[in-house]
Amino acid sequence: MALHALTRKLVKKEKEIFNKYGLVYLPEAVLEMWDPYSIAPNPAKTYWLAKNVVARLYPDARIEIEKLEKSEYINKAQAEILTNNGTPFIPVAFTNLYDTKLEADLNRKPIIEMPEKLEIEGALIPYGADILETLILAVVDKIMKTKPGASETDIINALTMPPPTGTGWLKHTPKLAYKIRQKLEQLTWKGILTYNPQTMTYTLTRKISTSIIRTE
Repeated sequence: MALHALTRKLVKKEKEIFNKYGLVYLPEAVLEMWDPYSIAPNPAKTYWLAKNVVARLYPDARIEIEKLEKSEYINKAQAEILTNNGTPFIPVAFTNLYDTKLEADLNRKPIIEMPEKLEIEGALIPYGADILETLILAVVDKIMKTKPGASETDIINALTMPPPTGTGWLKHTPKLAYKIRQKLEQLTWKGILTYNPQTMTYTLTRKISTSIIRTE
């Protein structure tokens, strides 16, 4: 009778701990987890027989191991035999829901909505747009408010020099200057910019509506 009463008290205490902290103690359990010793970005599933396991259960059904006394590696067939014979089975970190760790990580991350426009240092970049192309069009639009057209030097300076002379969006390098020249040619071929060989300046063929420069 004394042992029965003690068992009842222990069960009651464990229930209280579980309800308050989500913790459960198991003398022995089969653990299914992503290989803890793998250095690969997407480790394989492994099975372990563990002793004196303290597991924490979360409201989203995720299970993590808080501590254990010792564990030994077993294969999947051994894990199934032990589980079928009554040994508790603990799938750690959604290993029972997803085939790979990468899939588990991706599916458990919160969904982030991509905005239609992305603001970069005062310029609004439409989703999916070419960033350099959009910034070039933005500075050409800005320069044309004070001049009839923008030269290649005007555009490079506007993108790389710090305010108030430029925007300071990009760092000036020979490679960047080369890319800007390429983009100017491409935008001219597309008919987005018009090049005047006499003045060596670029103007917008049509008013842009995809990029906005905020006031400095």
